[in-house]
Amino acid sequence: MKAKRIKCVIKTFSPVHIGCDDLYEPTGFAVDDKTNSLVVFDPVSFISSLNQNDRNKFSEICKKGTIESIIEIYRFLRNRPVKGRSVSFCTGFKSHYDKVLGLNSNMIKKELNRFEIQRTAYSPFDQRPYIPGSSIKGALRTAYLNKLASINNYKKDRKGNQKLEEKLLKLDGEKPGDKIFKDPFRLIKVSDFMPAGDIKTKIFYIINKKKTASQKEASGPYQILETILPDACFTGEITIEAPQIKNAVSFAIDYKELFESLNLFYIKEKIREDKELGNINITPPDIPSQTPPESAIIRTGRHSGAESVTIEKYRDIRIKKGQKEFYSSDHSTTLWLASENQKNLSNNVLLPLGWSMINVLTHETEELLIKNEKEYQNKRKDALNIEKASKKELLEKKEREAEQIRVKQQEEEAIKKSEKEKQEKLAAMSPEERAIDDILNNPQIAENKVVEIFNAIDDFSEKNKIELAAALKKYWHYHGKWEKKKGKKTKAVEKQRSRVQHIKNILKED
Repeated sequence: MKAKRIKCVIKTFSPVHIGCDDLYEPTGFAVDDKTNSLVVFDPVSFISSLNQNDRNKFSEICKKGTIESIIEIYRFLRNRPVKGRSVSFCTGFKSHYDKVLGLNSNMIKKELNRFEIQRTAYSPFDQRPYIPGSSIKGALRTAYLNKLASINNYKKDRKGNQKLEEKLLKLDGEKPGDKIFKDPFRLIKVSDFMPAGDIKTKIFYIINKKKTASQKEASGPYQILETILPDACFTGEITIEAPQIKNAVSFAIDYKELFESLNLFYIKEKIREDKELGNINITPPDIPSQTPPESAIIRTGRHSGAESVTIEKYRDIRIKKGQKEFYSSDHSTTLWLASENQKNLSNNVLLPLGWSMINVLTHETEELLIKNEKEYQNKRKDALNIEKASKKELLEKKEREAEQIRVKQQEEEAIKKSEKEKQEKLAAMSPEERAIDDILNNPQIAENKVVEIFNAIDDFSEKNKIELAAALKKYWHYHGKWEKKKGKKTKAVEKQRSRVQHIKNILKED
């Protein structure tokens, strides 16, 4: 007997959230008001894109590590242009986010704990959601156990569902490993169901709603979950391995039985829930009819409802009665529903969670999904190339800026060095030498200062007198005051002609 391998496709028909114990961290997303979406980015790339001042500011905020600093991070990122993956959010999220930005220190801890955005299970390779095989196998097992329970009549056992499962699956044996070894589900392997094409997600509030109309709402606090939207497709395999030895398991399970049990159980649960939703004016998701064993309805993920994860005739659901009081029942009294707001404003926009269809993958469907996946990968490749080019351009810009800073620093250091050398040189000069240097090298020297130095020239030493005379000649040549000019003779002109002649005499010029 060979192993039976069935390629399958799962298509969602309502929002689905598969928990993965991961959150959208404050340092990893910005809110875009224009598109009503989170822009999820790589923190390292984001920091490298900031200018030095913003980088230092952001770094200082992150170093604080306080609850208050989380609000500072949100404020820093608010509407800042960043590049990344877009995740849409529900209507009420933006006003909630604005409220969080305005929190005072007394309210921060309480409100931030309620502002956690829980991610659905995703692949670290490309960040796309996927459906873990364990989630599908759990749904298969629950449905199959319900089928077995419907044709048996065991009494409720005080030891709970574990003992019931052992009876239904005929798991006898005295040794610790016997029961695990004989479990027929040991031979059923379910792969992870990976995305086919682009998968859209949306952030919803998940609120608790009573199944019957009531003036008092259910008391369960809302949660903020990222969910896979309807019409998303995932492909995977269910393999039923052949036992290698006789009596390897208590009995064999056929894949047709698995699909039949899914429909027997989940169609009944869907009808029940649709009626409950109708009682409070909520429209249930429409799911196409099934054709076993080629297709079946299935429910997975968080908040799928207590009835959908328990054995029908043996349910023992814990119901909250008061502040600290509970009682057991065979049915739940509330539903968890995806909402656009923290508080329910209109029942007709609430959505149940977890409903999907699983189908045996036909050749035509497989080709279509492969085509969708190729298109997605090509778009992703183009986006990565653009991002790579952008990072390269950014890196080159950073290098240019760094080079400009380096050159500027060198110039400033050279100026400082030159100034220092100048000051040291001036300090070593005599007053006569400083006067000559002032005439030659000080472009801001005032005219009255020049005249003052000229008036003292006859007191200079013979050597310095000649150097000063040459410096004054050069200065007056530059300022057009050396050559004799035609025109009306004024007192000032005559004085300047006298100065020039005195310099000529010192230099022994005609």
